[in-house]
Amino acid sequence: MRVTRIRAADFRNLPFADVDTDAPRVFLLGENGQGKTNLLEAAALVSAFRSFRTTEISPLIRMGCTESRLRLDVRTGTESTAVELRLAKGSRKALVDGNPVTSVADHLGRFPTIVFCSDDLRLVRGSPSNRRRWLDAAIGGTDAAYLSAVRDYTRALEGRNALLKTERPQEEAIRAFEKAMLVPAMLIVETRAKVLPELASTLRAACARAGFPDKGADLTYQPDTAAEQLADTWARLRGVDQATGSTLKGPQRDDFGILFGGQDAADYASEGQQRLLVLALCLGRLSRDASRAPTPPVILADDVLGELDDTRRRAFWQEVGESHQVIATGTVPPPSGDWLTYRVSQGVYVRG
Repeated sequence: MRVTRIRAADFRNLPFADVDTDAPRVFLLGENGQGKTNLLEAAALVSAFRSFRTTEISPLIRMGCTESRLRLDVRTGTESTAVELRLAKGSRKALVDGNPVTSVADHLGRFPTIVFCSDDLRLVRGSPSNRRRWLDAAIGGTDAAYLSAVRDYTRALEGRNALLKTERPQEEAIRAFEKAMLVPAMLIVETRAKVLPELASTLRAACARAGFPDKGADLTYQPDTAAEQLADTWARLRGVDQATGSTLKGPQRDDFGILFGGQDAADYASEGQQRLLVLALCLGRLSRDASRAPTPPVILADDVLGELDDTRRRAFWQEVGESHQVIATGTVPPPSGDWLTYRVSQGVYVRG
């Protein structure tokens, strides 16, 4: 698959952008805060209906505007497709060749993209919420049932939490939300337990192929509550949850560990080793996704290689391979090779 053009209107700081991306390697060059990442975010949103920077719609709409419009022109083989997304406060509408998309599950994976972003580099030392968000994106990119479960669980969880904050919540209503939470929560926990060992395997393979340090790299799932214990745990903690106004246990508090040499990488790996581990983890996700997607995913790389030496940058791109289109950003020129380059300043994209 290739993204041949990206258009954005009233999106973030972009009044309007129309960028030809019909090349195997595209690079957006410029200082921070100029609009490079916004274009990648637009592509990811249209592809997967989710931003890699926020869960809210309001920040995506340019200040003073009521709607953002995004469009990708995509070519798969000899077939060209226009994919649009319209964002307004509290709503989003997607169209493929002018026809409304009625099912997120049906849309998911048709136009696959994988985001490598600078926030990923903080996975090792970052908060559990960062790791959960990354994991949900890594699984949900090719698993519509998982994505639906996350959505359904989040809605029911928000309902239970809102009820817990009321002065005298009815226990029957709390039980109803717990019932709605249980099935998607169990699917989330069981899927995470299955997928993390798969990602660990591809992580180690990517380390070996790209020449990154392996030294026993591994991932360990750290569920907050076992799937079979969720219902009993919520029932047992109803009083405590009412006192705090929040659901204290469940997959919303899961985490996973990143190991280096059998030890927690946050404590035992240097900053450079942590960076390489995360890049290898992203490459491992690419390998896993590519084996499941109907067409090679497009790589959206947001300033992730700036601090690597030339040898490791070349190793990274070699591991990505030639079958994936890459649209990347950075504050320094791209690595050697044939790149279609745009200089970006204040939301304006100038070729060359």
